[in-house]
Amino acid sequence: MKTPLGRIGVGIVTCNRREGLLKLCHSLPRHLLEAVIVVNDGQPEKDYHDLEVKLVQNPENQGVGRSKNTALRYLQQQNIDHYFLIEDDIYLKDERVFERYINAAAETGIQHFNFALHGQYNVNKEGHPRPRYQVNYPSLRLPLYPSCVGAFSYYSRQCLEHVGLMDEDFYNALEHVEHSWRIIRAGMHPPYSYFADIEASGDYLGDEGWSMNQSTICRQASFRAICLAAAMQFREKHGHQLKDEPIVGEEEVLKSLRSIRQRFAMTGR
Repeated sequence: MKTPLGRIGVGIVTCNRREGLLKLCHSLPRHLLEAVIVVNDGQPEKDYHDLEVKLVQNPENQGVGRSKNTALRYLQQQNIDHYFLIEDDIYLKDERVFERYINAAAETGIQHFNFALHGQYNVNKEGHPRPRYQVNYPSLRLPLYPSCVGAFSYYSRQCLEHVGLMDEDFYNALEHVEHSWRIIRAGMHPPYSYFADIEASGDYLGDEGWSMNQSTICRQASFRAICLAAAMQFREKHGHQLKDEPIVGEEEVLKSLRSIRQRFAMTGR
């Protein structure tokens, strides 16, 4: 159905984590969603056919980037306005999460958000959010985090139409980071290492407690080699390594945010 916010679509990528997928799917507010697609990049599961979603079973493991693109292409065919990609270790705590991200995009003009609190990169030892910087807008507070985490991501229609989808040459590493980097270069997101999320996102989204052991990808013996190959691919494509990407100061961040709001915000112009 079309909501006052526009047509919302959800793409889910799963790989051999049946319980997590079922928990996620059962937490979705179907009455708010125009389309839901599950792309299974793991072993076939007959029980998935009872989820009442569009189901794509990859004939063999194709990796996260290709699987996410399969979901995004399907959602584009459904004429979606707001795209959400979710991995199978995330679930919804509050159905208003979609509204929160869409309204944040409208207020700030930022066309792409990532749930920052999945895993260990953007929290302190106690598990509390550790943003690099925070900015006040008329109706919200925007935290910006140092690391790009891709387990739950929002993209506007305009963002995907302008930047395109993920580079499928990146296999199970850096595919979402390289994609977010291109969105930054397109002027639709704040500078690198200031990754946007909504405030208190952990009140709206939960995860299964990320660890190397529970991650299908990270527990593979070849994961380090996969990461090194992805880093080399990024350098070959863009001429430098991500670790050498400059981290700008607060003045440059504010300048970027003002430009983004002026160009894309739907409120407060």
